[in-house]
Amino acid sequence: MITKVEGIILSKTPFKDRHLVCRLLLRNGERISAIFYGGQGGGTKKKSSFLELGHLVKVELTRAKTNTSIFSVKEWTLSWHHKQIRENHRAFYLLCSFLEVSDKLTVDADLFEGLYEEQVLRDSMFKVLSNSIFFLEKRVQEKKSISSDLFIFLGKTLIDQGVFPERSNCVLSGVDLTLTEEISLLDEQGGFADIACLNQDMLDAKLNGRDAKNMWALLCQIALGKYTDLQEIEDVPIHYSNRLIDYLCYQVQVSRGDFKTFSLLI
Repeated sequence: MITKVEGIILSKTPFKDRHLVCRLLLRNGERISAIFYGGQGGGTKKKSSFLELGHLVKVELTRAKTNTSIFSVKEWTLSWHHKQIRENHRAFYLLCSFLEVSDKLTVDADLFEGLYEEQVLRDSMFKVLSNSIFFLEKRVQEKKSISSDLFIFLGKTLIDQGVFPERSNCVLSGVDLTLTEEISLLDEQGGFADIACLNQDMLDAKLNGRDAKNMWALLCQIALGKYTDLQEIEDVPIHYSNRLIDYLCYQVQVSRGDFKTFSLLI
């Protein structure tokens, strides 16, 4: 069994008087649930402040049977933490949304039989989440707009899930989308279509035409750019993110209502 791992705290739940049950997104993009004894503070433990949402922690687990669903933490240390996000309510809501989406779209890790590998996969959800938190913290520190952070996070999440919208050609006619002026995003077809190919019933009621073309252009940047390059994107209309939420939910077959934090943002 692998006993030393590192992960981002996705959620935490009080357990009895002094303990916490936390869900961690590990470096390989999978998650575990673990009990932090004394995690609420008190007694001899002085590290309860480490266990906050979005913090990156290293943990040493006690050995367990292969059928366990919750691991026990022997020791833990803080690897990285945000400082300014919790002081900005809008940024904190964004953080909670990042964590909730990551939790719902990842699977449990198998720490037994040598099946677990800790390396960060190229486009793993861990990489998406860690970059999203790091650059959200940076924007808050620099007092910049955070209106683009949700949109960028959703775009990178779509890449990770393998459901990023087709952006090169119309999903109906195959025409080069760079040659079109007005387009629409079709959830069922998994990409954008030239409006000239659509009848009235097929038009996206929430976003189409030039507005959809503007969103398409931003998604092209996200598809090609690293997180550091995307920091130049500062102002994204909230209805662009709202539209991507619907697209994501359709593609991964999850009800929008299952995400409780979206109502705090949209």
